[in-house]
Amino acid sequence: MKHLIKIGSILLVILLLASCGPNRTQEDIDKALNDDEKTAKPKSLTMWVDGDKQMAFYKKVTKDYTKKTGIKVILKNTAQDDQVDNLSLDGPSGNGPDLFFQPHDRAGDAYLQGLAAEIDFTDEELKGYSNEALQALNYEGKQLALPVIVESTAIVYNKKLVKTPPKTMDEVEKIAKDVTHKDKKQYGFMFDAKNFYFNYPFLFSQGGYIFKEEKDGFNTNDVSVNDGFNTNDVSVNDPSVIKNGERLQSWYDKGYITKSANQDVIVGLFKEGKVGMFVTGPWQTNEFKEALGDDFGTATFPTDNGKEMKPFLGVRGWFISEYSEEKYWAKNLMLYLTNKDNMQKYTDEMQEITGRTDVSSKNELLKPYEEQAQNAIPMPNIPEMSQVWDPMGNAAVFMSNGKDPKEALDEAKNGIDEQVEIMNASKK
Repeated sequence: MKHLIKIGSILLVILLLASCGPNRTQEDIDKALNDDEKTAKPKSLTMWVDGDKQMAFYKKVTKDYTKKTGIKVILKNTAQDDQVDNLSLDGPSGNGPDLFFQPHDRAGDAYLQGLAAEIDFTDEELKGYSNEALQALNYEGKQLALPVIVESTAIVYNKKLVKTPPKTMDEVEKIAKDVTHKDKKQYGFMFDAKNFYFNYPFLFSQGGYIFKEEKDGFNTNDVSVNDGFNTNDVSVNDPSVIKNGERLQSWYDKGYITKSANQDVIVGLFKEGKVGMFVTGPWQTNEFKEALGDDFGTATFPTDNGKEMKPFLGVRGWFISEYSEEKYWAKNLMLYLTNKDNMQKYTDEMQEITGRTDVSSKNELLKPYEEQAQNAIPMPNIPEMSQVWDPMGNAAVFMSNGKDPKEALDEAKNGIDEQVEIMNASKK
């Protein structure tokens, strides 16, 4: 989550992007895809990698690439959260990378700024990649990146307190009731219910949506339709969502979750053996294994009233800079980095879930995350999504303080509608 939940640009920045983004003609697109595909080998390519672990891994992988092609790969450690802003400055001056690494919810932002190049792939080249991951990295029908990592939340549990992971939400509530002892600071089931990233599957398990998906795809003549989402059709206050909000509020009333239970607090309690199960992602698997040993387990979400619960799916991948003068070879390197063999090495060494369906982790604790990632909802990668997090986060806080869920969610919808209307007005 710490990598994937970058809430988005502030409204002023997005307004500028919407009004100043590049007006790509078909001629421009053809030039980017064809004229830039120079087959003469460059002396070097540059990659911006995110952190020391990636740096260590890609040093080995790119060394092999250099042996195969004779092209030197220069690696620069640049924090993921800084790459888009840095590229907007370094790209025009010729100091940017050929490849950069970003989460999918920045794809629309990077494209609108003219930083992410459109990439033309054949069906054969895309074999083996997760369709959901590819779609997450696609903006308005344009493929902007190839996936490396996919992340979703799932259930982690302590086998001393929860012998068998629950299959239904009814079982979750029974475990919460039986295992919770507030005087001992022991809880059967907790999660960061005030965080929209974590509460999304609990609120939207029976219906509702953030932005309605348009089946007929992209309508560039209607500013309210962006990347297949109708941003004028928001249903975060659907009756089913309100009902689930009432259920969430009841968990506070019953003491199953507490107002102070943010993610850091829950992680600490879980490592101390005080929490039976909670919702999180794969990023702390090794940490929990060290703390609980063989008592640590992972599982997919239970069903809720007979329906599968679907958390958010986050995807991170390699993008080609629009400023790269070696797009042909940048794509060649991208395909090499994300091929089956290298992605198997990646999941084995980095302990992450990859964006390939023909690669599987050998870590049994990660397999539920792999399974859950196939049954998750990609976070919309459109700029308007940045206007959703605060209203929905505020609604969750208000509900935790006893506010009527309908009122809280109605206010969230109104807040989203108002901000999206401002953004759409700037496009006209």
